Amino acid sequence: MSETSFRRTPIQHLLEPLKPVWLPDSQSPIVLRYRTREQEQAAMRKLGLCDLSGLSRLGLKGAAAANWLREQSLPVPEQVYASEHLSDGGIIVRLGMTEFLLESSLQDIVVPQLDILLTSQGNQLIRVERQDASFLLVGSQAREVLVQTCGVNFREVSNHTWVFTRLAGVSCGILSYLHQGAPAYRLWFDCSYAVYLWETLFEIVSELEGALIGVGILDEPE
Repeated sequence: MSETSFRRTPIQHLLEPLKPVWLPDSQSPIVLRYRTREQEQAAMRKLGLCDLSGLSRLGLKGAAAANWLREQSLPVPEQVYASEHLSDGGIIVRLGMTEFLLESSLQDIVVPQLDILLTSQGNQLIRVERQDASFLLVGSQAREVLVQTCGVNFREVSNHTWVFTRLAGVSCGILSYLHQGAPAYRLWFDCSYAVYLWETLFEIVSELEGALIGVGILDEPE
């Protein structure tokens, strides 16, 4: 089994009763959609909550990490806590001068390719197994969810910037960016808190008249 992938979602038992459409022929349980395309597009514009935990991800650290990524023709963020989009729609975040996190998109091309190419170079290039859970808040009301759960004022956070903070009491890395013009916040945190955090966020999203969305709608063109 590839070390790039967190090959399950810790909230699968919460999603199955909703009878979503799952990604077929996948080793990872990834929800494509819960409702119609039109309904999920509307939710994504206003407020959508999505589970990304089944996507492939890869951690790298070491003095050679940045150069190795450049050799693979990847857009390496120059600043710590900055991010860039990968060619397949995934994301790369620079967590430190010598540490990076990469998370795939539904297309799942770049991260698996890197996993095949990656060869340990001692302390110069080290694979970091990422066992995070990952959620996404997206839409015009997404920031309001963070107002209720987090002490950081995300109006003052630049797009494509990672912030490490606490969300509803849980230590969490939050990446702020725009998805199809709408505010988006990708969350990474210890998977042992996934059920609690999902239920907390879902309650707030529901109060704000948002909805769950599948990963499939995120990969559709504008």
